[in-house]
Amino acid sequence: MRKSPRERRLQSDFESLQLLQKESSIFSFDTVSSSRSLPTKYRLTFRGNGLKKSAFSGINITSKHVVSVDLGSAYPRLAPGLLWETNIFHPNISNNGVVCLGGYGTHWVPSLTLCEMSTMLWDMIRYKNFDPESPYNREAALWVRSQPETRFPIDHRPIRNLIGGSNPPQTSSSQPTRSPRAIVPNDHVDQMRVVEITDDGIEILESGIEIIDAKLVANPSHSRTAEIMFLD
Repeated sequence: MRKSPRERRLQSDFESLQLLQKESSIFSFDTVSSSRSLPTKYRLTFRGNGLKKSAFSGINITSKHVVSVDLGSAYPRLAPGLLWETNIFHPNISNNGVVCLGGYGTHWVPSLTLCEMSTMLWDMIRYKNFDPESPYNREAALWVRSQPETRFPIDHRPIRNLIGGSNPPQTSSSQPTRSPRAIVPNDHVDQMRVVEITDDGIEILESGIEIIDAKLVANPSHSRTAEIMFLD
């Protein structure tokens, strides 16, 4: 039986995401159960450096990002529905997970594939793609304007990072990565105890501490804890 243009597009999107997943250690996806033979709902997962804001520790690196995608009945004629499920701090993503796609939001292009959109989302996560002039999160837009351009992107890997030659050199463990600044009421901090290392980053007991340059030092007496040593 001959497939409709929509069915051919859904099939193409699914196959392109499968290929992207094979070529990336950053990207993976799951389909949401449906009675349809071709998936119309996805959960996209990205593993790499992005930013989140916590009431306890300010702006910090977070490494897992999940976006739900709904390819509605009018797709690809109309844009898919997007909802950011995980905590993220970005000028063009609202606190309740609404994503601004820039010009695509007002002038949707049906030829834009789900694979290409996934690449756009990854570039947003790593701050290669952001627009502080049209913010969905004004606080994040103000923060971005205060940062030097050399801070971005915060993850230099392209989404297809398993293709030969596409992975940039990683920072040596002897050279700690500079973390984004958090709000600091404290005048001086030498070191502090980490509560737990999780997939989403470092959870800290104290609030309002600015992490400037630091590296993790293993604590042999506790397998799930470590020390952060602050560097001059």
